[in-house]
Amino acid sequence: MEEKNEQIGHGYATGNMLFSWEAPEYFHHERTVDWYWWVGLCAVLLLGFAVWQRSFLFGVLIFLGWFTSILYAIRAPRIIRFILTDRGLIVENPESKELGKMYPWRELESFWVFYKPPVHEELSIKSKKTLMPYIKVPLGDEDPEAIKGIVSKYIPLEEQEESLIDNLAHLAKF
Repeated sequence: MEEKNEQIGHGYATGNMLFSWEAPEYFHHERTVDWYWWVGLCAVLLLGFAVWQRSFLFGVLIFLGWFTSILYAIRAPRIIRFILTDRGLIVENPESKELGKMYPWRELESFWVFYKPPVHEELSIKSKKTLMPYIKVPLGDEDPEAIKGIVSKYIPLEEQEESLIDNLAHLAKF
């Protein structure tokens, strides 16, 4: 945790840093061999359904989905740096040479903190954009109250419910 009042290396447009932290991009579940077998069985059943329906495209999508799921299950999450400034939220990958993505407060509508340790600790920000309605920011080991106090100065706290997809992803350990 860093709490500073300084300019960030991105330039004046990003504003003064109020708080920063690093966290894994997603919670990495420890998966057993059984989990891989169940994912493979579901993929085989869906591929069988695709063959029965004579849907080549559906079969390709199932295969790509299975392959992607296995890749993400095996790979460890990257560590991402999050910076709260007086102008918005910056999300950057320290491994990358790119500057990161800035989400200005004026483009954000409200926020909520989901805090159910150890699996689910995230800041959920509702965006005004249609194609990207929510920005999910993992909190890592940071104090949610400190982050909530800073963000509430710029956008209102508004209770959100987790989507069905989020709940299913947590249940399936994705």
